[in-house]
Order: sequence, then C-alpha cells, then structure tokens
Amino acid sequence: MTDRTLQYRYLGFISLVLGFAVVHWLKPVLLPVTIALFMTAVAWPINTWLNKIFPKRISHILSYVALVCILGVFAGICYMAVAELTASFPKYETQLIKLLQDLRVTLREYGLPPPREINSEQLQSLITPLITTFYTTLGHTVLVVALVILGLPELIYWEDKLENCLGKASGNRWGKAATDAANSFHKYMTVMTGIGGISAALTTAFAWVTGLDFALLWGLLAFIFNFIPVLGAMLLLIPTTFVATMQFGDTSQVWIVLAGMGVIQFFIGNVIDPKFQGKFLSMSPIVILISIAFWSFLWGVPGAFLAVPLTHIFMVACYQFPNTKKIACLLSEGKGTCNV
Repeated sequence: MTDRTLQYRYLGFISLVLGFAVVHWLKPVLLPVTIALFMTAVAWPINTWLNKIFPKRISHILSYVALVCILGVFAGICYMAVAELTASFPKYETQLIKLLQDLRVTLREYGLPPPREINSEQLQSLITPLITTFYTTLGHTVLVVALVILGLPELIYWEDKLENCLGKASGNRWGKAATDAANSFHKYMTVMTGIGGISAALTTAFAWVTGLDFALLWGLLAFIFNFIPVLGAMLLLIPTTFVATMQFGDTSQVWIVLAGMGVIQFFIGNVIDPKFQGKFLSMSPIVILISIAFWSFLWGVPGAFLAVPLTHIFMVACYQFPNTKKIACLLSEGKGTCNV
C-alpha cells in the first residue's frame, strides 16, 4: 500500500468524521427538513393517485388537506392522552411520594443509602418540562407541514433538474436511486403504520379490560414505539408496570398487566415485525441495532425513530452505484446477496 493511498484513506476517514459532526451540529435545521422529506415521500403517492382523478392544482390541495387531517387526528389523540395524564397526576403524585418513602425505609433496613426525599413541587418540576417538550414538538410540526407544502409541487421537476445538472446518464442513475428510496420508504411506512395500529388497538383494549389507567396513552405509546425496531416493543413494559404497581398495589394484578403487555409486545416485536421488515427492508438485525444507536447518538430520541429508514435509504442508494454496491451487500440481510 503506497503512502498516497494511505493519505487518501486518512483524508476519507477524517472527512467522514467531520461530516457526522456537521450533521450533529446542524440538527435543529436538518431534523425538520429530514422529517419533511419523509412526509413528502408519504404524501406523494396520495398526490399521484389524486392526479389521475383531479387536475394538478386540485390534487395538490387535496393532498395537503389529507396530510393535515391525518396530523390533526394524531395530534388530537396525543392531546387527549396527555390531558388524561395531567388530570390524574395529583392522585399518582401522592402514591409516588408514599412509594418513595417506603423505598427509603426498606433501604435503611438493609443498610443501604436511601435516595433523597422528593416533595410534590419537585415532582411537578420533573413532569412539567416533559409535557412542555411534548407540546413544543407538536408545534414544530407546523414547520414540517410548511416544508411539505413547499416541497411537494417541486417533485414534479426533480427528474429534469437532475438531468440538467448532472447529465442524462448520471441524472438517471441518481433519479432511479431517489425513486427506489422513496418507494422503499413508502412501503416501510405503510407496513409499520399498519403494525403500529394493530399494536395500539391490542394494547388499548388490554388496558381497558384490565382497568389500567391511561389506556389511550398506552395505545399511543405502543404505536409510536413500534417505529423503533427490536427495542421499541419492550419499552412500553416499563411505564405500564410502574403505573400498575401504583394503581393496583395487588401483586397478582401487576403480574397480569406485565404478562399481558409482555405477550402483546413480544408478539408484535418478535413475530410480526421481523416477518414484514425482512420482506420490505432486507436489513441485517445487527445493522438495525447499530443504526439505532448511531442515529440516537447524533440526533437523540428523534434519531432512534429515523434510524431504520435513513439507513435503508442509504443502503438503497449504495446499491445503485458499482463503487458502493459492496456497502449495500454488507448492510443487507442474510449472506449479503444485495436483495435491496
């Protein structure tokens, strides 16, 4: 290996690290733009279908109306779930303080250092920022919707723009990569939304049957966590078991909630999800876990939700070019046959 080759590899590695640093630093700008691009990819098939029935201007307007209605319904469900949690917080606040006091007594009996005392004002100071962050996130959707409204009409001309800027051969290749990535993402979102809806319905119904408080909130969280493959399905067990412990107190009832939620989430996360993800994503499970950890490091919690589609789009793009096709093979499932 020559010195020049080593220099190129070092420069490539340094450029890659700097690129990731820039992506992390520009998170306030890149994150809403990325979400807007994904939402545009979701809305584009609706717009294409409406174009067959209505003129373009009307189809664009109807696409926006459909998108706003979907987001409005989702925001309404979120508001109802958070409002129910906020209204019931005083009851659970007293129980939580009592639970912490019992924990302090138990730890003292075993000679362990107890946690410091927490009063109601401190609990409210912990919960309030979470609720504020939630509503702030909903407010950011206005910016995302605005970007989608501006970007959706531009997709009509993207093929011509690529051809004019990059030449016919290179433009067609990049255009095919973008089209394949958009189609793949649309299939992914369709499948994951369907699976999330099943998970939300089963979770809400089980919470309602067992009498567990905040049934709507658990269904909403089941739907949202479903977009974090492998790990997301089991995250719901922590808050549901904790609330069941404070609400019922009866150990048998808590075990029923834990077992029921565990069966539902295990079935969704380990039976249904892998079957459909293997069919539509063709990504290695190890790659999925690494991508979740990597994008969570760069963009926090939103990065965990965007990790799989971002990595899959990268894999689809790599597959279109001979020099990067090996990367797609490494990221793909099984023996790396590049069935992307």
